Amino acid sequence: MGLAARDSRAPFAVSRELPMHLLSSIILAVAPLALRAQPPQPPQTPDPLAPVYGPTPVSAGTATATSTVATRAALPPLIDGQDIDPIWATAQLIDTFRQFQPKEDGDPAFRTTAKVAYDDRYLYVFVRMYDPHPDSIIALLSRHDVHTQSDWIKVMVDSYHDKRTGYEMAVNPRGVKRDYYTYNDMEEDQSWDGVWDVETRIDSLGWTAEFRIPFDQMRFAAKPSVTMGLGIWRDIARLNERDSWPLYRNSKTGISSQLGEITGINGLKSPRHAEVVPYVVAKNNSFQESSGSYTRQQQIEIGGDIKYGVTSNLTLDGTINPDFGQVESDPAVLNLTNFQTYLAERRPFFVEGMGIFRFDVICGNGPCTGLFYSRRIGRQPQLTDGAPGTPTATTILGAAKLTGRTGGGLSVGVLDALTAKETNASDGSTAEPATNYLSTQFIQEYRDGRTNVGAMVTAVNRQLDPTTSPYLASEAYSGGFDIVNQSASRDFQIKAYVVGSHVAGSPHAMALIQSSSIHYYQRPGSGLTYDTTRTALDGDAEKLVIAKYGGGITRFDITLQRTSPGFEINDVGFLDQAGIQSWNNWFGLQFNQPGSFYRRMFLNLNEGNYWTTQGVSGTYLNNTYANINGSAELKNSWWIFSGMSINRFFGVYDAWFARGGPATYRHPFTEGWIGFDGDPRMMAIPHLFFDAWDGAGGKSHGYVVNPFVDMHPSSNLGVSVGINYQNSTDYVSWVDNIANGPDTTYYSFAALRRNTISTTIRVDAVFTPRLTLQLYMQPYIDEGRYDNLRQLATPRATDFNVQMTPFTPDTAWSSSSLGSTCDPWGASCYNFNYQQLNLNTVLRWEYRPGSALYVVWTHGRSFWEQSQQLQGVNPQGDVNNLFTAHPLNTFLIKGTYWISL
Repeated sequence: MGLAARDSRAPFAVSRELPMHLLSSIILAVAPLALRAQPPQPPQTPDPLAPVYGPTPVSAGTATATSTVATRAALPPLIDGQDIDPIWATAQLIDTFRQFQPKEDGDPAFRTTAKVAYDDRYLYVFVRMYDPHPDSIIALLSRHDVHTQSDWIKVMVDSYHDKRTGYEMAVNPRGVKRDYYTYNDMEEDQSWDGVWDVETRIDSLGWTAEFRIPFDQMRFAAKPSVTMGLGIWRDIARLNERDSWPLYRNSKTGISSQLGEITGINGLKSPRHAEVVPYVVAKNNSFQESSGSYTRQQQIEIGGDIKYGVTSNLTLDGTINPDFGQVESDPAVLNLTNFQTYLAERRPFFVEGMGIFRFDVICGNGPCTGLFYSRRIGRQPQLTDGAPGTPTATTILGAAKLTGRTGGGLSVGVLDALTAKETNASDGSTAEPATNYLSTQFIQEYRDGRTNVGAMVTAVNRQLDPTTSPYLASEAYSGGFDIVNQSASRDFQIKAYVVGSHVAGSPHAMALIQSSSIHYYQRPGSGLTYDTTRTALDGDAEKLVIAKYGGGITRFDITLQRTSPGFEINDVGFLDQAGIQSWNNWFGLQFNQPGSFYRRMFLNLNEGNYWTTQGVSGTYLNNTYANINGSAELKNSWWIFSGMSINRFFGVYDAWFARGGPATYRHPFTEGWIGFDGDPRMMAIPHLFFDAWDGAGGKSHGYVVNPFVDMHPSSNLGVSVGINYQNSTDYVSWVDNIANGPDTTYYSFAALRRNTISTTIRVDAVFTPRLTLQLYMQPYIDEGRYDNLRQLATPRATDFNVQMTPFTPDTAWSSSSLGSTCDPWGASCYNFNYQQLNLNTVLRWEYRPGSALYVVWTHGRSFWEQSQQLQGVNPQGDVNNLFTAHPLNTFLIKGTYWISL
């Protein structure tokens, strides 16, 4: 449904502070520097005797279409972007690049050649990108790891040669670097930041890139002779063309499995390499004291990260007192649903190399995160009373992870983290107990990586006290097995898993879990036993997928999945609903070869059905949908996309709708969307997304419009500005469950009219590839008005007026959260107005490889009001409320120093 899932009666807003005129001063100060675009190096004087596409003489022969032999360098080449070193005169030539986009296995517009060499410490790659018009090469400056519409060359190395993993290192003609770690054959982890060198040069023939990649930055099996996977991809921005060696096929699944081979790497030692990155932070932040007044605090913190190569293929990463001050703020959101808000991980230690810890349990209402969700570690204290001065995050005392792969094809991941006890500032009570988190996963490969059998176990142990034991589980465990089996061509797959969970604690803590929105054991007619004496809860989940992800133009995915009512993993995992079983089907057509009006085109058909797993409501559908959508890249490189869905088209009885009440009939609704993305080669790239829906016989409706533009006013300045506006009327929006004695509960609903608007602004000013300024700002306004208060009378009635009858106030209403203070009593008591502003500014200088200096300013403020006097959107009043709210600021300077041992 277009209306985003959101929930929270008293939203927590991250708050930070500073006068806004300083922002204007900073932008005015750096803009002149940012606008001074550094032009590409001027072309050298052409050699009249050197043909533009002439062959380079070599003595080691020419590589095949899929393999090459690395040449050992007696003397290491000087990394200067030139091939004048002796090794490049003898190294084997790779000269069979093919186009894979827009035309698979097409002739490249320009020639590309490459050579590979090595010594005891480094892998060297020299690539020449021929171009008959060097002055037309596009080279934009950007932050590290930011992809721009530039020319790029990317070297991919599968050092294990397992055809599932790999390291990707890319550079554009201005020397901007990007690096990734590839796992599961096709997924990319952008957080991997290896320490490697490259130099580029533009000359009369085009441009060149000379890479020096330390072997100690990669992991490989310790053998006398090592074979690695290799791939080289070239992007030609002005043609929107991509070429590769060996040929990469979009029609097939996987990336690492399509790489070529490097042989001839002999005599490498098994390094036990260590890296230490200590840090020092000087921080000045404002906060609210328990008295209610605001003050500032000066702090100096030290900590650090360590990386140690236990063997050539196993790495131990550790962190002590990790600091995440330079991390971008989470986006503002006001959640009015009964499902959790998912926040993406942004902290470097918990992002890098975390692909091994993925065990996607279920993909339903929420994202696929499964047994391990790292945002649980260091979370906001769960039992905070909101008192000023109470920490907004739990201190991570230390964390460590061991990752790698053995020579026998066993991938290993072990992570352990310890968080500190946090207390409420008001009375010293425990807000979050000291907790240990453990996550382990092992994946054994068979059939050259086509079959993978995995096992994962997680554990959470808390040091509870009398304050926390009634509310939190003392221990939580989960574990399971999964298998992925691919056909010989890797196009067809069968995937399956089975997992179990166990949580234990006091009877009151277990009762809270049973009655939470994940389970709703207490709902009438569920067939479940809500047991207030229970001290443990156990559950299980299963999944089976039969799919075709490559080969030809057809794709499909048939998924059966189930979670038992007692399945609970949210202490260190992420799960929205338990007690659900579903059958989802996807069929797709992918046209990867250019057609009469498109470069690429995709068409998707989706259908799914959800049931509860137990009880009376289990005999009915809990949800159902059918969807068709498509997208196409046109000849002019614009993307267009559109789709529509029909939801709840059978008789649907939603067991979660009344939030602990009986399963309730839900009326069908339809949704449609359309949008476009502009040509990425434009200086200003427009984007637009529009989504609209209608349901309950026209009583519920709404739309979302999201225009934004990415701009590059100069080669080293990037600006993105986007607006998201949502207007909706939900005729049957949950309001409150009101108890009237021990045996009667009123389930109240009302019409909610809601307006949400947010603006997201990003500015990236790049002075050099190692000196960047990033600004992120998001003002957010959300207001809602309730009317037509009703109560659930006949849950399974299809006639709205029979199902929902007017609410009649009585003494029960005074027990609601607002009834005793709202006069006259009514739905308008719940009208709300919420504003939030987040701002993050980061100046980053990588003064030497692996070492950086950060200067950071974070600013935030928020405003929340709930009153029946709120009658609608008031832009001037909303802005005034936001900017009169007390701001909170944090200033910090952080320095890191990379030490290689």
